[in-house]
Amino acid sequence: MDRVHKGYLQHNDISAGNVLLHFPEDKVSEVYIGVCDWSLASRVCETTPSRYGYPTAEARTAAFKECGTFVAPELWYTYGKPNSETSYETLRRRHLYMQAADAYSVGVVANMIWKNEDDFDLFKDAAGKARFAVALKELTNPDPKNRSTLQLVHATLTAPPYNFQIPECCYRKHI
Repeated sequence: MDRVHKGYLQHNDISAGNVLLHFPEDKVSEVYIGVCDWSLASRVCETTPSRYGYPTAEARTAAFKECGTFVAPELWYTYGKPNSETSYETLRRRHLYMQAADAYSVGVVANMIWKNEDDFDLFKDAAGKARFAVALKELTNPDPKNRSTLQLVHATLTAPPYNFQIPECCYRKHI
């Protein structure tokens, strides 16, 4: 996703259902991770409105319970009557998909995959594991203004002293 964001694209729909895991039979210690369903993807310069607006708080709460854990908090809103300050058309222009929303979703999915496990292929020591945990927490900050970017997390984790390995392609080999 870091490479996607560097290319000024955003996925806009990252969830566990859009992450593919492939376990090659001949390499039992490896897993390939891919992202699918790019139908809502957009360029960063585009102003794609959130699709998480609801006419009532009850409808928004019900939708959040169904799929909200993957969606950045800033994308959820309840709209009001037409021609008002809280009309659907007004609010959807204020709640736009941004790279910060993708970063949030990546953090949520990464937490689901990692589950705070000790992985000696990924972490060389306790400091690396701790920094990885901090990075995921920074990605899932509910405030998009204080949320880390995927580029910053990637740069931090691949630089000394952590030196995480850079994937050879769009698939991550070891979890």
